[in-house]
Amino acid sequence: MDKMSSQNRLVDVVVTSPPYNINKDYRSYDDNKKRDVYLTWLEDVGKKIKSVMKDDGSFFLNISGRPSDPKLPFDLAISLTENIGFKLQNTIHWIKSVSFDPEDIGRNNRLHNCDNISIGHFKPIVSTRYLSDLHEYIFHFTKIGNVKLNKLQIGVTYQDKTNIGRWKTATEDRRDRGNVWFIPYPTIQEARPHPAVFPIKLPVRCIQLHGIKMNMLVYDPFMGIGSTALACIHLKVNYIGTEIDSQYNRIAKQRISRYMVT
Repeated sequence: MDKMSSQNRLVDVVVTSPPYNINKDYRSYDDNKKRDVYLTWLEDVGKKIKSVMKDDGSFFLNISGRPSDPKLPFDLAISLTENIGFKLQNTIHWIKSVSFDPEDIGRNNRLHNCDNISIGHFKPIVSTRYLSDLHEYIFHFTKIGNVKLNKLQIGVTYQDKTNIGRWKTATEDRRDRGNVWFIPYPTIQEARPHPAVFPIKLPVRCIQLHGIKMNMLVYDPFMGIGSTALACIHLKVNYIGTEIDSQYNRIAKQRISRYMVT
């Protein structure tokens, strides 16, 4: 990022998911820093990100705590706003698994005759004290706090069609999706080459929400095995990614090559 800043190479969107400091088995990184050291390190990363972002850019930070330390994401958000000067424009809840009882689904839904239903990727926490953690945060930071977004680009249709025309803003069958996103992991049987990969749909949705513009540039400072790059290829936008681990970098290049062919 220092090199990018010195070359005045500014980016429109940053989408990233740094290590969560929960002792994941990364190859080239010790994911077990002291809490204050970890937060200071990410604050330094935030300073660099701000230096390479356009004034009307968006910074989407995917972060999670651990059941025994649920405050960590909020402490980081406070650090980036109070110490770095970012504005927290939106807080998005990434839901990875969710369960419904039949009486809560609604009569107009085809699923209302089912027993309780669960969808998504469930990873149980073996604990008598803490609930299984089925969601993560996506903090949307901007420099100015009022960046105009393309909300309908990721919008959904109205369940109750009578809302169309009844509300002044409802001029078509499409509404704001809101800040709760259900994006499950794809089911795979083989071992993952990286311990913390987010689904491609997550960066796709972030980039679309910011709004796709001609010649825009997206950056991921923790590229891993290239999910943000694949999202950008899918959306036909330019990207830059950095990654310290040579094997993850090699896998990312392989995934990008295969994705471009398909």
